[in-house]
Amino acid sequence: MNSTLNRILLSLTLIGFFTISSAFAQKTKVQKLDKRKFAIEIRETTTEGKKFEKDVFEFTPKEVIGDYFESKLKVQTIHYKTVKDSSYTDDGTEVKYFQISGQEKSGKAEEVYQLEAIVNGRDISGTIKLMKGDVVKKSWEFEGSQNN
Repeated sequence: MNSTLNRILLSLTLIGFFTISSAFAQKTKVQKLDKRKFAIEIRETTTEGKKFEKDVFEFTPKEVIGDYFESKLKVQTIHYKTVKDSSYTDDGTEVKYFQISGQEKSGKAEEVYQLEAIVNGRDISGTIKLMKGDVVKKSWEFEGSQNN
């Protein structure tokens, strides 16, 4: 009887430990880029005098979506991969840092859009280049902040 009671108590203790560990792990789970939206300003850098235009970049698990892509670049999205995913502490707050790289074929078979961006906490900045081989035909720069 004493042995059975000890096993039950041990089982309940282990269940409690794993439940608390799981709850703690879920609370400290770090947010990825998926479903994050950034209000950005973007401008073409290969044309003098262009002004910044406003847009929203939204991240899915594999793509960046923005109205600017479809209206100006004539592509619907740019597929990306995470090059660096890290975090650091700033004044006691954990900050996520992502470096992403992506590309998407343009309407012309030999041209490719290349995306390079850094997400540092709630801020984003980066460039987009239209490449034909190793030659940059056009380029854009953008920066902004998370708005959700």
